[in-house]
Amino acid sequence: MKKALMTLALAAFAFAASAQQFVLGGNIGLSHDGKHDDNFSTGSEAYTNISIMPKFGYWLNDKMQIGAQLGWDYSYNRHYYGADDTYTSHPKSAVVIAPYFRYNVANWKKFTVFCEAQLNVTLGLESSSHEFDKGKEVAGYPDKQKDNFTSFGINVVPGLNYAFNSNFSMDLYINLARLYAEKTSYEDYSTHEWGLGANMNAQSINAHLSNFSIGFNYSF
Repeated sequence: MKKALMTLALAAFAFAASAQQFVLGGNIGLSHDGKHDDNFSTGSEAYTNISIMPKFGYWLNDKMQIGAQLGWDYSYNRHYYGADDTYTSHPKSAVVIAPYFRYNVANWKKFTVFCEAQLNVTLGLESSSHEFDKGKEVAGYPDKQKDNFTSFGINVVPGLNYAFNSNFSMDLYINLARLYAEKTSYEDYSTHEWGLGANMNAQSINAHLSNFSIGFNYSF
């Protein structure tokens, strides 16, 4: 009996010693970008994006973490033509599954520089339509069109982590220097893109800020 109690005590101690190997976290994003004059002349645009991406991770050791994000992403793009407030709209809604691998490169006090590789799988629905102001359809154009799509991509991005204490921390992803490749397949066609960096020549503050994203973590 004493041996059994001792074994349980040692097992509990070992579990406590290995605590804070699990990570719960994620990020919530909301952005809007509008480019137009008071008359919504030709070329005016409005773009809105909402994303909710919780994550679960596990530390293999003090440098390497594996895990996955599972979330929802929604975007809405409107392009104005200037005649009778006519515009095209493109709402897009998708479920995102993103396994990842993180490697801590360097530490300094409460700061940690890391690099994260993300494999993104996106399943969604994209719609498009021609409309008047207040959502009235434009005569002579087809009804709203809907198209399912699937997207596969890989994203390697550097980041900076700040530890508030032993449990809570914040991640800053610096997408300005990311390496990425993505292919999106629709019913009748597909698109692909790849590159290094994003909006490197952007001049507006909003464009630069869109290349940073923030997430929060809880370790236990």
